Amino acid sequence: MSKRSSQTKEVIGNEKKVKTKCSKIHYNGWEVPEHDYTLDVIEIKDVTPEIFFNNYIACRRPVVLRGFLQDPEFVAPSKWSNDYLKATAGDAKLMVEERSSIDDSYGQGNEVPMTFREFLELLEKKDMLHYLTTQDVEADPDTGRPGLMAPFIEMLSHDFPLRPSLLGHLVPQNINIWMGNAIDGSTTGLHHDYHDNLYILLRGQKKFRLYSPSDVEAMYTRGQLLHVHANGRINYQGEETTAYGADLKSDQAAQAAKAQEAAERELELAERDAANGIPGAQARIAAAEAKLEAAMDAAMSFEFDEDNDEEDDQDIDGEILEDELNSRRIVDKTIKDPINFSCVKTSHSMIDLEAEFPLFSNAKAAYCTLQVGDMLYLPASWFHEVTSYSSKANDGHLALNYWYHPPDAFTSFTSPYSSSFWPDDFNARYTS
Repeated sequence: MSKRSSQTKEVIGNEKKVKTKCSKIHYNGWEVPEHDYTLDVIEIKDVTPEIFFNNYIACRRPVVLRGFLQDPEFVAPSKWSNDYLKATAGDAKLMVEERSSIDDSYGQGNEVPMTFREFLELLEKKDMLHYLTTQDVEADPDTGRPGLMAPFIEMLSHDFPLRPSLLGHLVPQNINIWMGNAIDGSTTGLHHDYHDNLYILLRGQKKFRLYSPSDVEAMYTRGQLLHVHANGRINYQGEETTAYGADLKSDQAAQAAKAQEAAERELELAERDAANGIPGAQARIAAAEAKLEAAMDAAMSFEFDEDNDEEDDQDIDGEILEDELNSRRIVDKTIKDPINFSCVKTSHSMIDLEAEFPLFSNAKAAYCTLQVGDMLYLPASWFHEVTSYSSKANDGHLALNYWYHPPDAFTSFTSPYSSSFWPDDFNARYTS
C-alpha cells in the first residue's frame, strides 16, 4: 500500500472518530496520534511541490522542513542583517507590540508606534519588551482589496519569492515578518490562525506546541464555535466563511458576476452564429438571454443586499472606522482577547488546568523545535503556542512567514480550491 493511500485511510478513520465528539466538528485531516508527539522532519531537497501537496497539504499534516526555500529569489538569509534592514526599510512606520514585563505573553493587543529603525535599535540594546508582529496593509485604491504585505515588507520584497514553488498552487493571503528579543524565551499564548502557514526561521530558535482543529472544544477558545470545516478551517458565531476562507456573500457575489460574464460571452457567440446563418443559433440566443437575465438578477440582488448591509451598519454604528477612512485593513492582528485565542494558560499547573479546563488534558499535543534554516508547514486552524529564543549571537529572533488561503480540494495538485474565488482574485491583482 502506498504512503498516500494509507494516509487517505487514516483521514477517513479520523473523520469517523471526530464525528462522535461533536456534530459541529467536520475535520477529516491528520490528527496527533499520541500525547507528547514529536513532529516529523523532512529534508527540503528530498521533496517536490507535488509530493509535498499529497503527503502534507492534502492530509492537513504539519511538518518541519530542514533547509530554506530553494527558489533563487530567496536571498533573505544572507542579506537581512540589521544594517541592511535599516538601510532598506528603516524609515517605515510600524505598530510594535509592547508588554509590561518579560513575564507577560504577547498577543494582548498593546501596541506602540515607531519606525523600523527605532525598533531595530531597541533590539540592539537587548530590549525584550517589544515584538514585531502583523502590520496593517494598504488597500488597492481601485479594487479595495488589501495588499499581500505591509509597506516595510514591500521594501524588502525583492529578497524573497511572492509565491514559493514548494506550496504549489496555494494562493498567498499575507506575508509577515516576526522579530523580537528573548534570552529566556517569550510566548505567544495558545491560539490558532485562519490560514495555512509556511514559517521560515532566519534567526534564533522557536519551540512549537501544536493541537489539531479536532481538539477545538478542549482549547476553550474565547469565540463561540460555529463549526469546523473538513479542511480544519474554524468558524465562530458571527464569522461564517467557506472552507477556503471566503466571506459567504463575497463568494456568492463573485460567482454571480462570473456567471453573468459567461452568459454574455455565450450570447455574443450565438448572435454571431445567427448572423452567419448557422442552424440552431436562434435557439441558443434564447437560451443565452434567459441565462443572462438570471445571472443579472442574481448579481443585482447581491449588490442590493450589500447596499442594505452598509445602511444597517451606518444606522447601528453611526461612524466609519479610522482604518476604513485610511483604506487600511488589519490582518489577523492581535487585539485584546481575540476569539481565536485559547483561555488556557499552559504555564499553569496541570492540577489547576484540570480543575478549570477539564477537557484540555485529553487533547494530544505535538512538539517541534526550529533552528535557523528550518521551516514549519502548519495547516489552517491548527492551535499552536510559540516560544521564541534569541540566537546564540544574541541578535534576537527573526522569522518570515507566508499565510495562504486554506485549500479545500485535495484530488488535484493544480486545483487545490473547490472554487476559483481566490485564484481569480490573485490573478486579477498580481498577474499581468
